[in-house]
Amino acid sequence: MDRHEILNYFEHRRDGAWVCTRPVTLTTTRASVVIQPGARFDYGKKVGGIDLAEYLERLGSQFGS
Repeated sequence: MDRHEILNYFEHRRDGAWVCTRPVTLTTTRASVVIQPGARFDYGKKVGGIDLAEYLERLGSQFGS
């Protein structure tokens, strides 16, 4: 999966949070984490050592969200 394809597994909410819409495995240099639908990620919440909301925001600005 290309790194921007992870955007297909999340919905960006008006309040700035990102919510998982279908199961996805996030693999970072630190860990491999399965994220289940409904999981909410606000800025500052780290998964596998990264701020997932910030990461998705950056990808969204580059590739559209």
